[in-house]
Amino acid sequence: MDGDAPEPLEAAMHALRAEYLADSPERVRELSAALGRLRTKDATALADLQRYFHRLAGSGGSYGFPLVTDRSRAGEHAVARLASEGRTPEREDFAALERHVLEVADAFREAQRTFAGGPPS
Repeated sequence: MDGDAPEPLEAAMHALRAEYLADSPERVRELSAALGRLRTKDATALADLQRYFHRLAGSGGSYGFPLVTDRSRAGEHAVARLASEGRTPEREDFAALERHVLEVADAFREAQRTFAGGPPS
């Protein structure tokens, strides 16, 4: 096998990571939409927001983007604390949750900056 050619598994993982990052705007939109629904008192929005953060916390690490995992996990924990309090979210809660969404978006941007654009060699 040519020494300059990527290993098939390595090339496949690179392609999956690229696809994951390409889908990141949609994942951030899901978070933002759930937060928007929470603001309108949608009864399912808090659970959806927690599920979206949870999914990103798991997938970020699986794809090798630990900052996505760390920030998503922080958002998930913030939503869980709010849910456990069983109260109506207030302005400060929305501001905190919005910060978590923005931090996840920043983590994806950072991952995109550091991700090698071409296939591994």
